This record gives sequence, structure tokens and C-alpha cells, in this order.
Amino acid sequence: MQGYLVSALIFALLVAIFAIQNTTVVVINFLMWKFHTSLVLVILGSALLGALCIFLLGSFKNFESWRKQRELEGKNRHLTNQVNELEAELKELRERMENLNFVNQNSSADEKDEQIVQATNKEV
Repeated sequence: MQGYLVSALIFALLVAIFAIQNTTVVVINFLMWKFHTSLVLVILGSALLGALCIFLLGSFKNFESWRKQRELEGKNRHLTNQVNELEAELKELRERMENLNFVNQNSSADEKDEQIVQATNKEV
């Protein structure tokens, strides 16, 4: 950022020196108008107009970047919430599976079948 500022100041200084050295009066023809003005004003006016154009184009680019960033942040929040919900559901399913395994280890084959049927009926 500092390099950009230093180079911009050097460029502005060079434009000012160039403008001061070219002080003759010139005629500017634009469509049907004619202007008699100093070359200094033409040079400085052109430089300012160019700077304004670059500023406006940069502002539009920054606005688009800002809008895209907000959109992506919203998607990120939505996906984070979705991941949290799925993790909670996974934790719940693991706990239910551990409960079924514990019951199955302490039961006979017939009791296990009955417990599986009951667990399945509760889910439905």
C-alpha cells in the first residue's frame, strides 16, 4: 500500500512539472465549441479526469467484491448450521446404536429379536 502511495505521489509530481513547463495558450475544439485555454489546465484537467475514471471503476469493482463476499458468508453460515445439525443427528444415532448393542449383549436370541422389533417400531 505504501509503495502504491509513493508511486502515485511521484507520478503526480511529474505531471505537475510537465504542466508547468507547458504554459502556452492552446485552442480546444470540442464538437461545435472552441476554447482558448492554457496547456497547463488541459494537462491537469486530463490527469484529474483520468484519476476520476480509475476511481469510479475501482469503486464498482470493490462493490462487486463486497457483494460477492456477503453472499459467500451467508452460504458459509448456512452450511455451518447444516453441518452442526448433521453432527448432532450423528451423535444421537451413535448413542441409540450403543444402547441397542448393550441390550443385545445382555439378552438371549429371542429377546434380542423382540428388542430389535420394538426399537424398529419406535422409529417408525
